[in-house]
Amino acid sequence: MNIFLAGGGRVGFHLARLLSLEGHDVTVIESDMNRVEQVDYALDVSVVEGSAASVMLMTELGVASADLFVSVTGSDEVNLIAAAAAKGLGAKNVVARVDEPVYFESNILYETVLGIDYILSPEALTALEIAKYIESPGVVSTEDFGRGLVKMRQLRVTKSPTSGGKALKDVQFPTGTLVGAITRNGQTLIPHGDSTIEPGDVVTFIGERDQIDYMLSMFKGREEKAEKITIMGGSSIGMHLARILEERGQSVKIIDWNLSRCNQMAAKLKKAKVVCRDATSRVALEQEHVDRADVFVSCTRDDEKNIMAGVLAKEVGAAQTIAVVHQPDFAPLVRKLGIDHAVTPRASIANRILRLVHQQNISTLAVLEEGDIEIVELTVNGDSALHGKALKDVRLPRGALVASILRGEKVVVPKGDSVVQSGDSVIVIASAELLDAVQKLFRK
Repeated sequence: MNIFLAGGGRVGFHLARLLSLEGHDVTVIESDMNRVEQVDYALDVSVVEGSAASVMLMTELGVASADLFVSVTGSDEVNLIAAAAAKGLGAKNVVARVDEPVYFESNILYETVLGIDYILSPEALTALEIAKYIESPGVVSTEDFGRGLVKMRQLRVTKSPTSGGKALKDVQFPTGTLVGAITRNGQTLIPHGDSTIEPGDVVTFIGERDQIDYMLSMFKGREEKAEKITIMGGSSIGMHLARILEERGQSVKIIDWNLSRCNQMAAKLKKAKVVCRDATSRVALEQEHVDRADVFVSCTRDDEKNIMAGVLAKEVGAAQTIAVVHQPDFAPLVRKLGIDHAVTPRASIANRILRLVHQQNISTLAVLEEGDIEIVELTVNGDSALHGKALKDVRLPRGALVASILRGEKVVVPKGDSVVQSGDSVIVIASAELLDAVQKLFRK
């Protein structure tokens, strides 16, 4: 695909990296010369210095021929203008990132008036991701494939049947299930029979819908339903999250040190308790009874404060702690400091945009580990190179794994002699750079 990205900051850089790994033709427009040099040095993409709001520049660059135009600069207004201009020039699909609630909460109106296909908020997407984690503690990511017959669950392991010298080949898993990927200390691998799973690993499980819950129970202890949630930070993420939890009927306390922001939150929230004080103080956390919280979420715009508060909350006695980190290098450190889960806004919006990129060719897509691993559902037709062949005779790229074959209502966990037939839906796990090679096997 021919893709233009406006903005080479954290979100734009991350998205450009993922799209270039997948083999797309990517052009980045960035006004900051330092960022231009950074993108040009680190990524295999085209980069142009200039303003994304300049119609003249976009005309010269040929944005009219873009399959996708995504504006992710740090300015909502620039993003909206750039996306609207790109659509007016002829770009097929355009996306604008916004941070301010006034734009996101009226996104349907802005999409209609400006002709923008999608208006996305990293903060709203991040809040939704946190809310899902709170609803299913320990479950980092979920996705359904094959009309809901196959489920993917990414779980942070608290116990493991491979302890005591056992490996995966020694464990009897439920029929129709498998371990798809293991992430340990920031490294992700496709497992084999001799692999082991340790507490603290983030593991991707794939299986039949009726078996997946039992499989998960083998790797996690009993989790109590979260009823009391304390949120530090009245940012957009904090407000979005508080509203979601209010609608679920959960008890919410939100703490912020800015009096003006606290007054605004108190006026907008219906049931949540708003407290104005500094939650990075141990004394404040103790006095606010954070030890009684089922979940403590730190979601200010300051990564250091989020991490500090998360560590303190865990020490005070919060059952689960979640920290929002904007700097991606901090994410792997969070778990080592005792915080249960880290969420990165740039990954939330990048994963959503990757789904848009693939929606025409892939039935379902799950993006894991900030886009480094992807799980896709592809359909086999009569002209496909896979049709009528056993998997052992197919040259699947090294680092890719066929996880399941869906044939009608039957789910097959494949073996080497499994034959792929026309009409099958095949679920494949692969690294981002292998996705194009995998898709070629399903084409004519």
